[in-house]
Amino acid sequence: MRSGNSGCALLVHGLEGAAYSSYILALAKLLQKESWDVAALNLRGCSGQPNRLYNAYHSGATADVKLVLEELQKEYQTLALIGFSLGGNIVLKYAGDEAGRLPFGLKTVVGVSVPCHLSSSAKKLEDAQKLKQKMETFPEKLSQREFEKIHTIRQFDDAYTAPANGFRDAEDYYAQCSSVFVLDKISIPTLLINAQDDPFLTGLCFPWQQAERNPNLHLYAPNYGGHVGFWLDSSKKACLHEEWILDFLSGSNTYNLSESRVANPK
Repeated sequence: MRSGNSGCALLVHGLEGAAYSSYILALAKLLQKESWDVAALNLRGCSGQPNRLYNAYHSGATADVKLVLEELQKEYQTLALIGFSLGGNIVLKYAGDEAGRLPFGLKTVVGVSVPCHLSSSAKKLEDAQKLKQKMETFPEKLSQREFEKIHTIRQFDDAYTAPANGFRDAEDYYAQCSSVFVLDKISIPTLLINAQDDPFLTGLCFPWQQAERNPNLHLYAPNYGGHVGFWLDSSKKACLHEEWILDFLSGSNTYNLSESRVANPK
């Protein structure tokens, strides 16, 4: 329900998360204190109900984000788009792909702990149980024999993610869906927060050159923070990335690339 605020932030969760994930709820609470309304998107198959189609969400699935933003712009003067991990790749990919066609109210994009170069960041995508459910529902798509051959993320993407979503194979999926390849096109203020000790990211996920070329892209790469673990203190009750996001939304686009580039990963 509308609160009367003129701005709304759309939040997109990460791998196997949901609109009710703790990091989504925590940021939503802070945004509401700052007079933002909040909408949180459940990627397909992540709401607690299985997707009835064979395909599901993936790292480059931007269509639903586009649809929701188009609806929100009918009600709000100002929009912000914020994504975490896989959801961060989705929002950055959307911002790059749709540059020049973005909703007029979309003013800011933020990605946190983003594996923006998918091929080099390929990791365990999801447990075998969810894929097994798909296999049982669509036995003509994936056999038990094929299922038993899947041991790595690349094999998972070759067997399911790529063919289920219209890609030739895993490498084609990674190439077409990695947001790193469209960052030069981003046309509105965008903040990418990637910790240099994030175990899921490689050096290719720190697009220093794109950030230097594109004044709209702000890359903030603190030495520590892991994967969405920018804790304020040992109590783990507050996160620094939430403060950085609020600052960025307020127009404080002052993150110093030279300071965060000290330990530039290779």
